[in-house]
Amino acid sequence: MPTHTPTRDADESVREFVSRDKHGASFVVREYTPALAQDLQRFYEDFQPKRAAQGLPPDDPERIRIWLKAVLASGLHLLAFRDQELIGHCMVMPTKSPEVGEYAVFVNHAERGRGIGTELHRAMIATARAAGLRALWLTVEPQNRAAIRSYEKVGFRFVPGTILSLEPEMEIQL
Repeated sequence: MPTHTPTRDADESVREFVSRDKHGASFVVREYTPALAQDLQRFYEDFQPKRAAQGLPPDDPERIRIWLKAVLASGLHLLAFRDQELIGHCMVMPTKSPEVGEYAVFVNHAERGRGIGTELHRAMIATARAAGLRALWLTVEPQNRAAIRSYEKVGFRFVPGTILSLEPEMEIQL
């Protein structure tokens, strides 16, 4: 089972998680900084399949740039790297409720099934909790069983009354 060890700055906020995937290969999860903007742009330009997760990520470089500018302006963002290559991005975006964030995660297709998404969830849960959020919420496509299992593994549960909808909702209390 993957584990993570947080590295802390002097102010005690988590800046980086060193982790291992299901095969024992290490990767690093770190907070987004503007210096990583080009890496994130390239990640989404290369990301496949395009628009597969509720229309995201956008399908051309200019739309990706505009989307990233909008989402990076607020919320919490963590990036996963293996050998200096960006392999995942997760984010928590503000909602109408200041104590609840909307969660989304994207993992490079070649890296899926290795526990990286699950470790990103864990890292973001810790980050969101430290930021004062009380809950995370998401929607998931019902046919995406791997994502649902990964969310459930870290404590997300279906919101009652949404499980049979086109986009079931899941949440976790922090």
